[in-house]
Amino acid sequence: PLPALQIGQGDTKILLTAGHHANEYITSMLCWELVEAYLAAVVQGGSFGGRDAGALYHNAMLYVVPMVNPDGIALVTGELSPDSAEYRAAQEIAAAYPDIPFPAGWKANLQGVDLNLNYPAGWEKARTIKAALGFSGPAPRDYPGARPLDQPETAALAAYAACIRPDLMLALHTQGRVIYPGPVETAPEGSEALAKALAAASGYAVEDVPAESANAGFKDWFLQRFHRSAFTVECGLGENPLPPSALDGLCAELFPLLVTAIQW
Repeated sequence: PLPALQIGQGDTKILLTAGHHANEYITSMLCWELVEAYLAAVVQGGSFGGRDAGALYHNAMLYVVPMVNPDGIALVTGELSPDSAEYRAAQEIAAAYPDIPFPAGWKANLQGVDLNLNYPAGWEKARTIKAALGFSGPAPRDYPGARPLDQPETAALAAYAACIRPDLMLALHTQGRVIYPGPVETAPEGSEALAKALAAASGYAVEDVPAESANAGFKDWFLQRFHRSAFTVECGLGENPLPPSALDGLCAELFPLLVTAIQW
């Protein structure tokens, strides 16, 4: 099951997602920290990210899907026993890719599908690019699946987004301290200004998505499907998986970013 939370009473709808990639599980921890701090501030009548939490609560409806890839994250974090059938199946997939550390380099779900390459937005192009790099079947990363939305996680998230039809979507990943907006042809009016505001709030840079990573992601599909603002936020700096000790710094960067999104 993929948990989702709905917080707030405002008319603006914001969807926040995290944990698409297994070794980026710190983004799921970050989501929970954001939610807990925000709700504590609402209940206590305090501030969140320097703004009145009650006013934020009444300004927007926040939808949060904190862990899109629970079984992949269970593998990377050690929740899966090495004696389990699931662990051994993943280990068998990983054996064909000895240059990718196991399990620390694992990004996919336990079927060996990279969930952020499984959406119907440039999927064929993504499949061609990744196959040329050697990822044409189940792998620790970069395999887009046999067809778009053939994984239960991506199918569920796409259906959820279609139900709530958010005005804005933020997808948390790691790392690079950079915000990726949509391409000009799919980004709606106002996206550039919002990207700059999010960058100013977090201290992150705004950059174009690298060409080899510009297809079949959740953000790509969201922009194509809804024609509303969407951003990939690459949190933190270092090597994936980022250590839990990085969490406090990520919170300091992302709390103001979320406030800016809620107030936009």
